[in-house]
Amino acid sequence: MRKLSANYIFDGKAKFYKNGILHLDDNGKVLQLIDTDGDLQEESQLEFYNGIITPGFVNAHCHIELSSLEGKLSPKKGLPNFINEIISLKQNLEINAIEKADKLMQNNGIVAVGDISNSDISFSVKQKSKIKYHSFIELIAPDNNKAYDALNFGKILKTKADSFNLKSSLVPHATYSVSQKILQLITEIAYNENTIISFHNQETESENQMFLEAKGNLLDRLRKLNDFYKNFKPTYFNSLPSTMVHLPKCNKTILVHNTFSNAKDIKWVKDYTEHAFWCLCPNANLYIEDKLPDINLLKNSGIKICLGTDSFASNTNLSILDEMKTISSNFEIDLSDLLKWATINGAEALDLHFNIGSFDIGKTPGVNLIENVDLKNLKLKEESFIRVLV
Repeated sequence: MRKLSANYIFDGKAKFYKNGILHLDDNGKVLQLIDTDGDLQEESQLEFYNGIITPGFVNAHCHIELSSLEGKLSPKKGLPNFINEIISLKQNLEINAIEKADKLMQNNGIVAVGDISNSDISFSVKQKSKIKYHSFIELIAPDNNKAYDALNFGKILKTKADSFNLKSSLVPHATYSVSQKILQLITEIAYNENTIISFHNQETESENQMFLEAKGNLLDRLRKLNDFYKNFKPTYFNSLPSTMVHLPKCNKTILVHNTFSNAKDIKWVKDYTEHAFWCLCPNANLYIEDKLPDINLLKNSGIKICLGTDSFASNTNLSILDEMKTISSNFEIDLSDLLKWATINGAEALDLHFNIGSFDIGKTPGVNLIENVDLKNLKLKEESFIRVLV
């Protein structure tokens, strides 16, 4: 058994325990979390650390298969340019880079990942990893006539994931790359199998313009890539409701990026479903569009927020702590909220909250120590770093 203590222990849900004590068995299972009311007494075999102890982090959105693209895409050129560049580079995927990225995430205190898969190249790495992965197998089919081809490809990939004993689900890629038919097919499977849905949402301003007016930089780029878009018709609504209305209300759905989501979008989603999670990937947003979502608006809307890193194609690290630092340096968000987004909310989004995400008795959530923190004000510093304790 181990007994861990620190200046503060965050329970994963809301509370900081000053000089609390966490009891774990030899397998890392939580036996007890003791509130000392700040009065820590000497105790046999007690390990005390300077900093904040937290449950392991959850990375709700990543593309680990793109890890070999680090530094190869132009930063701050916007999503249309990013799409154009990544299409030409996606043939250069390397399993060695995927293995390194997996180890890096483990070292960064990440215990679970919602990972995008467009191929099976990452499956063997995920199978052997200590990280719990949920593979989101993306379907791309803007043309109704290509929907069944995309579905069949996805089913083949899902069968391969099953053979590696990996949790997976078929999901739409993004609002702008799926037809009503493929959304209908995804919905039927998701409803029948109670799977998790995830899709890229409102990552660029012209994404909304595409659906409202059939205009904009994104649609111009897509028309050069695929003749189908030459006859694209507007829905006269923003991209989010235009897409989500075709998806099931009862399935957990992770909306990724949300850089240009507004109050009307948020209200629409809240009225439509109780099962939406809004995943923020701020460092990727800065890398691609050089803009952050209105995180204060999202937080004050009472929605469930989780955090992701996106990929090395759009980030310089795969670190949830770095994502929290970026938010903290740009918005006045309490550290308790940031840590909740990084732990229990991500675990709930991936349906792993029964075993990770908080220090509830019986869970094996992993244990991180955040060091070099502003303990007086409970704020992260640029110099804050992670040490994995369990």
